[in-house]
Amino acid sequence: MGKRNGARKGARRSGNPARREAERLYSGNVMGERMYAATAPGAGVQPGEVIPVSVPALPDGVVLRDATPADAAALEPVMRLADPDNPDGSWRQLPTAIRQSLDADKYTRVRAVQETESGALVGGTMTLPAAWAFTHPMLLGSPNAHIIAGLVATLDSLAVVEAWRGKGIARALVADVERAAGAHEKGKFGAAILYVTHEPELTDFYAGLGFTLSPDGIGIPTPAGFICHGPIKGFRFSVKPLRTGVQMQAMPTPYGRQLVIRGVLPGPAH
Repeated sequence: MGKRNGARKGARRSGNPARREAERLYSGNVMGERMYAATAPGAGVQPGEVIPVSVPALPDGVVLRDATPADAAALEPVMRLADPDNPDGSWRQLPTAIRQSLDADKYTRVRAVQETESGALVGGTMTLPAAWAFTHPMLLGSPNAHIIAGLVATLDSLAVVEAWRGKGIARALVADVERAAGAHEKGKFGAAILYVTHEPELTDFYAGLGFTLSPDGIGIPTPAGFICHGPIKGFRFSVKPLRTGVQMQAMPTPYGRQLVIRGVLPGPAH
């Protein structure tokens, strides 16, 4: 989905290039060098039960599947539709993201929509851990950065080619991301929230999928203090809980009226 016409619902910009470069330099790559995993049974308790997600059926003629390394070249121009004017967009990291999505220890996930008749790739999503956690001043050098990054899933890129727009594919892709991000896989926690940074004109699209808007970013209370992310000029943040224990409230912070999200971190085991 393109970035500047009204038909491109679901597409989003990757964010500030300078911020992404700082994340890359710190973490080793833009996706982060490693993610938090629960090392033993009972290491912690999720904030609530997974909220069930029903993925709408795709229209006839396309299927949704995991991306493979062989898809990188064909999927790149599709994913670039989500961020066409940014030369440093996430689409440049697609081969790395696909490789990481095949690693069970990573929270990166890349999905592709394929035409069944032609085999052409016509849509896709890239879901990442919250890379901004690696450069947050309160988290630099702390293992808590990996914990936060894994529990805050990021819908980084979402795109559908023009010929297949308006058929419900974007909505199905978002639901597919929600279900996978919140899953409690063996050896690691599922994410507590899914957030996306998007242009203001996509607010209604995400609101229609149950996301809550925060014009000035998000804030997460932690034992180390209050961690804020955003705002980013010209963009909005929309957030959706993936677990029943998560509570969100718009509140004034030093960075504006942010969406304060409680219940992201797992509690101690009993």
